Amino acid sequence: MLIRLDDNTLVDDLCAHYRRSGFRVEPVGGGMVEVERVDAPSPEQARHEVLLHLRVWEAVNPDARGELLP
Repeated sequence: MLIRLDDNTLVDDLCAHYRRSGFRVEPVGGGMVEVERVDAPSPEQARHEVLLHLRVWEAVNPDARGELLP
């Protein structure tokens, strides 16, 4: 799943956040990050967990915004 950030300087911080929680994550350029939850029981659950962790990261970084792309 792709996440696009409004601030490219936060890519490394977002990647570290997901890695600490057991996600597979890679920056892909243009302020975007590819995130996978390989151990989720379904694609819907994986998407839910990725989105949940994005919202947690945004709560800790109140000036940051990320968008989970379709």
